[in-house]
Amino acid sequence: MPHGDPDPEDPLALAGVECPGSPAHSREMARAFAEEFARLGWPQARILGLFLNPFYTGPHLALRQLGEEAVRLIVEEALLIHGG
Repeated sequence: MPHGDPDPEDPLALAGVECPGSPAHSREMARAFAEEFARLGWPQARILGLFLNPFYTGPHLALRQLGEEAVRLIVEEALLIHGG
């Protein structure tokens, strides 16, 4: 098979799927992102910048679905718990 053509039999081929979501799913996703970067020692402004930047699709989608104030509260909570 020529280079670049997808092989349907390749078990290691990357495949993207879309999953249905809800506000609860978006909240959990935002919490996971916030906790991850809080554990890395990022300050609040830098974590919020991640959510505000459309380049970061997952965090930005959560921000669009939940609103900036809800995401700000999630980030603050993550920093209280994991920020040290």
